[in-house]
Amino acid sequence: MKIAFDLTPIYDHLTGVERYNINITREIIIHHPENQYVLLFKNEVHKEFQSIAQQQNVQIVTVPACNKLLFIQWSLFKALRRIDADYYVFLSFTSPVMFKRGRIINAIHDLTCWDCPETIPTKMKYYYRYTYGVAAKNSWKLITVSKFSQKRICERYKLSEDKVPVVYDGLTNIFAKGYTYNPDLKNKYSLPNRYMLSLSTLEPRKNLQLLIRAYRDLIEEKKELPDLVLAGRQGWKLEEIVGDVSDSLKDRIHFTGFVDDEDLPQLYADAEVFIFPSKYEGFGLPVIEAMSQKTIVITSDAASLPEVAGTAGIMFSSDDIKALKDTICLFICMDDVEKERRKEQGLTFSHRFSWEMESGKLYKLLQPY
Repeated sequence: MKIAFDLTPIYDHLTGVERYNINITREIIIHHPENQYVLLFKNEVHKEFQSIAQQQNVQIVTVPACNKLLFIQWSLFKALRRIDADYYVFLSFTSPVMFKRGRIINAIHDLTCWDCPETIPTKMKYYYRYTYGVAAKNSWKLITVSKFSQKRICERYKLSEDKVPVVYDGLTNIFAKGYTYNPDLKNKYSLPNRYMLSLSTLEPRKNLQLLIRAYRDLIEEKKELPDLVLAGRQGWKLEEIVGDVSDSLKDRIHFTGFVDDEDLPQLYADAEVFIFPSKYEGFGLPVIEAMSQKTIVITSDAASLPEVAGTAGIMFSSDDIKALKDTICLFICMDDVEKERRKEQGLTFSHRFSWEMESGKLYKLLQPY
């Protein structure tokens, strides 16, 4: 059996959808060496696949980078037409709209373009609406990352659940098996000694403005709080988020920028609490990453987050500043026994999500026809 994986999206900074692509693809190749694999990259083989690229059962195709829209819909399309495979798998973004050959498996992680369109640029809203609609027609299977997203995709595109199986995100080895402590981490990211953490791409859907306003209110109410660290790469409308940080809070709120993967476990572990106020998530990977490092999680109850956090997370009503403030105060007043109970519960719950197990679900779909 020959399987082609589109890995061109992992060329740039990695977010949840790129990590999903990397880990599912890698697990399938490692655990099923009897197959032939074609891996498509943008410009060059990504460092995560340097050793795998040397295997005799792996063929590498590099596609020269260009304008993002032209790259996907033309350059990638042309490269795919030259590949004869049994399955074509697209785990970050959907396949080119003109590509219809073979059994195509597309991943749609969420329906932000329909459910939360005000949080993305207008041109991207219409682009995703169109390409997702085409993918719903052209795909042999769609996969998605939560039961919440499965339900929304099936409703939107009038599909049955067996057409849209769920393949969850998982924990990478660095979270599941531990890490080497870096004493210079605080200097590297200019971290305070004590901090509450939020980590995501800095863009409107993550609702960081709500967190900043809640933090400001609590400081003004003389609550004793650690500093607030907002970690993650710059996204859309960053200036609006930064603009909500008043002069009086500039020494209390810290922006780290992009955080290297190897630093993430310690960043989570050193935080007193992880706060995830997102308005909408297909999955919400930072929630289980934080739990895996025995960090208490406060999260909104939006979209898939109750499914991902389970009873281990402390929930607040999405987009409700009073509810968020009350939840932070609840954490502040929590005694050590309750904190330890929450940490252990989160650790146990997070290990339900395994890349090996989830990749196995996808592989069951990839059977000879």
